[in-house]
Amino acid sequence: MARGLIGTIELMVAVVLAARVTLLGVDNLARGQTAIGAVFLGLATALLVIEWVAPSPTDIPGAIAGRARSALPGGKPPDGGEDD
Repeated sequence: MARGLIGTIELMVAVVLAARVTLLGVDNLARGQTAIGAVFLGLATALLVIEWVAPSPTDIPGAIAGRARSALPGGKPPDGGEDD
């Protein structure tokens, strides 16, 4: 999946935030607070997974328009699956 400049910056911000939460989780694990540490590690993982998988708000209107176009009579799928 190719990312543009804005997408790359968004991913870098998510990585920095996840790194801080991860350090907090590791610190809590080292102090013996395993439940809180595991929660923070799970939050850091969820933050990165959501950033990587979830579509950005700018992608949603294009996806809706593509589905609407393919649902119309005579509309082609967004990938241009039919050859004329």
